[in-house]
Amino acid sequence: MKPRFNLQVLSLKGLAFDDLVESVYLTGDDGEFELLAFHHPLVSSIPEGELKIADHESIPIKVGVLSFRNNQCRIIAEVDPSYKNYKQLWDI
Repeated sequence: MKPRFNLQVLSLKGLAFDDLVESVYLTGDDGEFELLAFHHPLVSSIPEGELKIADHESIPIKVGVLSFRNNQCRIIAEVDPSYKNYKQLWDI
């Protein structure tokens, strides 16, 4: 089994994704990059594009911010309205 890390994608609507993954491929301010387990600590803004998650459905986003630390990646983003597979919707 390949090393994994925890990936969470949160939006104003709810929790779009929360699972252990092998990698996520995305576009940042300085171009495209891939995050793997045990990546060095990172904070980045994310322009419009897709979060391509290994062995999972891609998540289209409008804009977001990413933090990777201690083998956990959290992305807070404006998820495109076309995405419907939320794990949990906020009750507000």
